[in-house]
Amino acid sequence: MNHVLNVPPQPTTDLTLHLSKMAMLRVETPIFVESHDILGRVLKEVGTTCTPAFKHFVGHSKAGKSYIFRQFEMKFPAERTPTGIRKEVIYVQVPSQGTITGVVEALLEALGDPKYAEGPVNKKTARLKKLLVKVGCKMVILDEFQELVDKNQNRSLSLTTNWLKELAEMGTLSVVCVGLPSSSRIVRHWEQLRTRFSRTIEIPVHDWTDARSRKVFRSVLRGVYSSMAPFSVPDLTSEELSLRFFIACGGRLGLLWRILDQAVKDAIWENRTEISLAHLDAAFQEAIWYAGEIPMEGGPFYGSLSPDQQQRLCGVAMYLAQRPPKDQEDEELHLGSMQRDKEEAPAKPLSKKQLKAELNRALT
Repeated sequence: MNHVLNVPPQPTTDLTLHLSKMAMLRVETPIFVESHDILGRVLKEVGTTCTPAFKHFVGHSKAGKSYIFRQFEMKFPAERTPTGIRKEVIYVQVPSQGTITGVVEALLEALGDPKYAEGPVNKKTARLKKLLVKVGCKMVILDEFQELVDKNQNRSLSLTTNWLKELAEMGTLSVVCVGLPSSSRIVRHWEQLRTRFSRTIEIPVHDWTDARSRKVFRSVLRGVYSSMAPFSVPDLTSEELSLRFFIACGGRLGLLWRILDQAVKDAIWENRTEISLAHLDAAFQEAIWYAGEIPMEGGPFYGSLSPDQQQRLCGVAMYLAQRPPKDQEDEELHLGSMQRDKEEAPAKPLSKKQLKAELNRALT
C-alpha cells in the first residue's frame, strides 16, 4: 500500500487548470457501457418504432447514474448548421419542486429560450415542442424523475402522464427517465405510464462481498489511478486500499468521486501534486457526511482491517451511505405520504443508541 504512482513535481504548472479533473475523468463500467449501448440504439430507432420509446433507469443516490447520462449527452454537443443550431440529445434535471412547469422551463432554458419562464404551461409546452423539432432533438433525458410527483396527489401523476405522452407522441423523439428506485412506484402506479415504459434498467450500488461487483469497483480505481497525472497518489490498484476506499464510499461511485475531487482540490489550493494517504483521509473527513459514524478506530484509511470484521464494516458503510445528510433528508421519498396516515408525524432522526441497534439489525 506504500507504492506510489510517481509523477515529477511541476512547480511551474498552474494547478488550477486541473480543478475539473474528476468532473472530466471518464471511467467506463459494465453498466456505463450497457446504458450507452441502450441509449445509442434508442436514438437510432427514433421515428421507426410502432410506439414512442420510453426508457426508465433507476439507481440509488450517489450510485453514479447522473454521470452516465451526462456523459452520453456530451457525445452530442450542439452543432451550428446552415439551418441553425442542432442538438440531438437534451439532458435536464427535474427541479426539486417537482412540477411539469418546472421541467418545461428547464428544457426551454437548455434549448436557449430567453423567455423560458414566461407564459402558462400549455403555451410553454407548445414552444418547447417547436424548439425540439427546430433543433432536431431525438432524445430528452429527465434526471431525478421521482421529483415529478407532488406528495399524495394523484392529479400530479395524471398531469405527468399526459405531459410525457404528449411529448413522446410527437413521433420525433424518445423520452428517457432516470431516478431513484422510488420512481418505479410512479411508473407502476399509473397504467398509462406502466404500459408505455419497457423494462426498468438498474444502476447498481457496488457490493464488496460480491466477487463480480468487487472486480468492477476495483477496475474503476485502476482507471482513476492511471489518469491522475499530474498528481501522485497511493497505489489505488492494491486490494487493501481498494477495500479502504469501498468502506469510505459505501460502494457508491458518486461518493468515491466526491472524496477524490476533494483530495484533488485540496492539493491544488495547497500548490502540491502529492496526494498521500493522509490527504485522502482528510478529504474523506471533509467530503462525507457520515465520516464520524463508521465504527473503525482511525477511520477507513488508517483503521484495522481484520479479516473477521471486513464484511461487517462493508455492510455498515453501505448502510450509512444510503442515508442522506440530515439537511437533505426526505423521509417520504416523494410518495411516502401515500404509504402512511396523514395524521402520522414525520419520523424523528435516530439517536446514537437507535442507530447502533438499526445497524445491528441490518447486518444480522
